[in-house]
Amino acid sequence: MRFYMIVLAIVTFVVPASAAEEKPFFQQLMGEWRSSDAAFGLPAESVMTWSPALDGRFVRLDYRIEMRPKPDQTSLFQGIAYYKVEDGDLSIAFWADNSGDLHPISAEHDGDALVAYWGVEGGKQGRSRYELIAPNKMEVTDWLKTSEGWRQFNHGIFTQVRDKE
Repeated sequence: MRFYMIVLAIVTFVVPASAAEEKPFFQQLMGEWRSSDAAFGLPAESVMTWSPALDGRFVRLDYRIEMRPKPDQTSLFQGIAYYKVEDGDLSIAFWADNSGDLHPISAEHDGDALVAYWGVEGGKQGRSRYELIAPNKMEVTDWLKTSEGWRQFNHGIFTQVRDKE
């Protein structure tokens, strides 16, 4: 009887702790992430923020890249996406940015990554991969679909600077 009491005590303390550490995938994306990697082939500072939106039914992605074509010049790229949360995972979405692009997105969870396919057949199409590569580290890679196939146009390693619970 004493053995069962000890096992019950261990399970009571160990199981909730490990279960609490395992967040649904999209919740691991939440917070502010920063990168000082080049963007679009230029020196840049990038910030992306993932946050719950609209009563938790959506996840909002705010993306901002300040590129420096010349040391005394700054070029700004901004985009926003809303991903719908269904059954605890991200699915359909849309993207809009300051270049005037507006794209539907279909997204899938691929291991430690979110892969977003954006655009429409016959128009501009792309793919973005947001991959968790280490605690508080995310690799973001973007491709554009061309007549020759997928061409990478952006890549960065982001560090999470602020968690958003």
